[in-house]
Amino acid sequence: MSGWRTQNRKDQEAELDRELRSDLELEAEEQQEAGVSAEEARYRAMRSLGNATLVKEDVRKTWGWTWVDQFRQDVRYGLRGLGRNKGFTAVAALSLALGIGGNAAVFSLVNAVLLRQLPYRDSDRLVGITAYCPKGIIRTLQERSRTIDVAAYSENSEVNLTGQGEAVRLVGSRVTANFLPVLGVEAELGRAIHEGEDDPGRDSVVVLSDALWRRKFGADPNIIGRPITIDGVDREVIGVMPPSFDFPNSDTQLWTPLNMDPTNSFDYWYTGYIPLVARLRPGATLAQAKGEVHSLIAQVIPLFPYTMPPTWSSDATAMWLQQYIVRDIRSRIIILQFAVGLILLIACANVASLLLARAAVRQKEMALRSALGAARGRIVRQLLTESVVLGFAGAIAGLALAYAVLSVCKLVLPRNTPGLAAAYIDPQVFGFAIVLAVITSLAFGLVPAIAASRADLASTLRSAGRRAASSQGVRGRAALIAGEVALAVLLAVSAGLLVKTLWALAHVNPGFSTEQVLTVPISPNQSLCNERSKCVALYTQLLQSAQGIPGVSAVTATNAPPLSGQFPYLPLELEGHPPNPTESTAPLFWAGAVTPDYFSLMRIPLLEGRTFTPADGENSEPVVVISAATARHFWPGEDPIGKHLRPPSNWGNPPWRTVVGVAGDVRQYRVSSQLPEWLNGVLYMPYGAPG
Repeated sequence: MSGWRTQNRKDQEAELDRELRSDLELEAEEQQEAGVSAEEARYRAMRSLGNATLVKEDVRKTWGWTWVDQFRQDVRYGLRGLGRNKGFTAVAALSLALGIGGNAAVFSLVNAVLLRQLPYRDSDRLVGITAYCPKGIIRTLQERSRTIDVAAYSENSEVNLTGQGEAVRLVGSRVTANFLPVLGVEAELGRAIHEGEDDPGRDSVVVLSDALWRRKFGADPNIIGRPITIDGVDREVIGVMPPSFDFPNSDTQLWTPLNMDPTNSFDYWYTGYIPLVARLRPGATLAQAKGEVHSLIAQVIPLFPYTMPPTWSSDATAMWLQQYIVRDIRSRIIILQFAVGLILLIACANVASLLLARAAVRQKEMALRSALGAARGRIVRQLLTESVVLGFAGAIAGLALAYAVLSVCKLVLPRNTPGLAAAYIDPQVFGFAIVLAVITSLAFGLVPAIAASRADLASTLRSAGRRAASSQGVRGRAALIAGEVALAVLLAVSAGLLVKTLWALAHVNPGFSTEQVLTVPISPNQSLCNERSKCVALYTQLLQSAQGIPGVSAVTATNAPPLSGQFPYLPLELEGHPPNPTESTAPLFWAGAVTPDYFSLMRIPLLEGRTFTPADGENSEPVVVISAATARHFWPGEDPIGKHLRPPSNWGNPPWRTVVGVAGDVRQYRVSSQLPEWLNGVLYMPYGAPG
């Protein structure tokens, strides 16, 4: 079809040329018959016929689809012109590649994190609740809520899988029985956790991720019903999830029921504050869910077996799950997209300046084309076509650059960054790059094209041999340069502020030293640590063995290293400390368990009193070390040494613990802050002492 159409158009062009020659010859003959010389007759015939090029253009318009031929001609001409100016083309295309590539790479993250619909049934009905709750509160919210079905899950729970060859350490999630139904996902093989399977005695089941099933079990189709050992507990495999399911993050490889045993008061109320998700019930709206969450939080505070502050989770609300998942990184990604957008604007201004300079060189060409009959709009369209060709060249190179940038991002960013695993150069990103190429081509090509189309043959010929530029062109280049400088300054200032922030964070004193310190995470089976003496004996043996490794000068153990994201905590009563009406009478403390060498190895300064000794253990007087900020908060202007504190008395009347030392403050939570807002203090206990 294409070949026939091309041949047909060639025949039409030949016929048009013949008709024009015939008309010219007939007119010349008539002039000669009137007594005019042959040469004069030809001149008069040409004047009578008019501009042959314009006549041809008018005739071609009657053929239909002429714009296709014109576009093809413009593209061919643009490619030849860009090919003749390889230096200009390389610089312009590289500038655009940097801008378009950076935007495409960041858009792939925006698309995966902020725009792509969650792979769950009716995902627009799913919400996240901005409160972390213990099991007792979770059960109450499930029973009392009228607008949402509440589910809960743990994040980054590390477990050991044994009995399947070499033991492996995995990341799992403990979930309520309704977790998968609330999300609206089904197992790809087998089934999900059923209602009631988070009750005591019925919770020995496990659901595997597709990746774990394939890697560790060879994609065995008979895995359903097979027992496997997780943390020393035999669990029955009841299902395998689809490859796309990785909630709460891509590190999660299995899901086990969250044991909901109200008879175990310590586990039910005092440990494991975990996040919540929910599904709006039929007819319920997000606004109704927000109001109910706020109301329910106020209702459940009195249910705690220890007094909670009236402001606990007072700002808790419900938000769409898509927003909830990315709430910590959403603003950063938007800022990053804005920054690469500025880079693209700078690239457009740079290329526009180059095109304006090139337009000055091409004034004679444009003036001659105009004199030969090319309309101004036709010239502008041809120059814009060149710009689009240049933009597409930049887009192709930019997509290759975007692929490389995205690969680097996946290597340097944390693996559990929400949406990172799903970010790739897909058709949506490809389409974004193409649309961006067209828009930027018009943005940087329109002004130079209009300026070039204004060329006048007479004035251009009069200025032959002189490098002249129109005042409009000079002003245009000046405006572009000014805009480019302004954008560059804005980007440089933003980058400077970012560098300043990073420099400040890099020079924050975290309160401990990481020099020549190596951390080795060890997670014994949960069943082993149900007996404290066995768990303590295991760690004692490990410490003794590690001490004998060549090059090791000191060894210590802790349940939560700084900046690890782990927050063991305890509600505590303080002897003789009157409760603050705005705070809990049993404030929550970050509770670290450490061995005697911890403070010296981490170079945490001792400000007052003493640290622990090997004699501080299960059979000695209970002692603790607190942080300096804790001492200032609870005993301002007093000597904290000798003060006493303990867990709530309804824990079985635990003994009072004596403060024997004050250690320097440590950035335990993050570099920018010491503790989350919901924790009131820090204490250290000797590892091996009763909890």
